[in-house]
Amino acid sequence: MAEVDDASPSEGELARNNRAAAGGGVEAQPRDVRQSAAQAYKSYRRWLRLKRLALAAFVTVATLFLLWAIPWLPSGLDTDDYTPELAFTTYLLLGVVLTGAGAMTCQELARRRREGMLAWTSVYDEATGLRNRAYLYDRLSLECDRAEHDASVFSVLVLRVSGSAPILERLAELIERVIHRSDIVALLSGRELAILSVGLGEKERGLLLERLRGAVAAELCRLPGKPAIKDIQGGAATYGVDGDDPNTLVQAARSRVMRELASSTQAA
Repeated sequence: MAEVDDASPSEGELARNNRAAAGGGVEAQPRDVRQSAAQAYKSYRRWLRLKRLALAAFVTVATLFLLWAIPWLPSGLDTDDYTPELAFTTYLLLGVVLTGAGAMTCQELARRRREGMLAWTSVYDEATGLRNRAYLYDRLSLECDRAEHDASVFSVLVLRVSGSAPILERLAELIERVIHRSDIVALLSGRELAILSVGLGEKERGLLLERLRGAVAAELCRLPGKPAIKDIQGGAATYGVDGDDPNTLVQAARSRVMRELASSTQAA
C-alpha cells in the first residue's frame, strides 16, 4: 500500500483552492461584520415592534373587557348580573393591566436612558468628557470623502501636553475658544489632543499651531507647578499634502510631534 504524503493538501485546502480558482484567484472573503450587525439590529427592532403590537392588543382587549365588566360604568353590566366570580376576574385583570402598563413604561424609560448613554459614550470620553478617538476618525473619514469630491482642504493638528485628565479638559475648553466654531477638539491619547480644522491649508496651519501653543503655554503657567513651554509639542498634517486617509494624516501629525519631542529631549 502506498504511503500517504503528510505534505499533501487536505480536503479543506483543496476546496478553498477550487473556490479561489473559480473566483478568479481570489478566495471568498468573510462576511462583512458591519452588515451582520445591521441585520441583527433590524431583527431586534422587528422583534420590538411585534412585542409592542402584542402588548397593545392585550391592553386593548383587557380594556374593552373592563369597560363591559365594571358595573358602575355606563357601558358596564347591571348590578344583578354582577357575580363574585366576575368581580374577582375583573379586579385580577385590572391589576394585570396596570402592572403591565407600569412595566412597559419602566422598560421604555430604561431603554431611552441606555440609548442616550450609548450615544454619549460613542462620541465622548468617559474620563474627560472630551470627544473620543473613534469620533475623531469618523469625522476624518467624512472630511476625506468630502475633500475627494469637492476638492476642499482640512488639516489635523496634534498637541502633546504632559498633564492629567482635568488639565486636558481645561486645555480643550481653551482651544475651542481659539479655533473656529466648525472645528472639533478630540482626545487622541492620554497626553495628546487632536484638532480637526476644516478649510485650513498647509500655509495657515503653522500660524494656528503657534497660536494654540501660545494659548496652551499661557494657560499652563497659571496652573500649579507652572510646566515649562518645552513640555508642549505640536504637529500638523494637511489633506492632499501629507496623506489622503485618516490614519496617514494622524500618523504624519504625530510623527512631527515625536520629532519635536526628541529634539527637545536632546537639547535638555
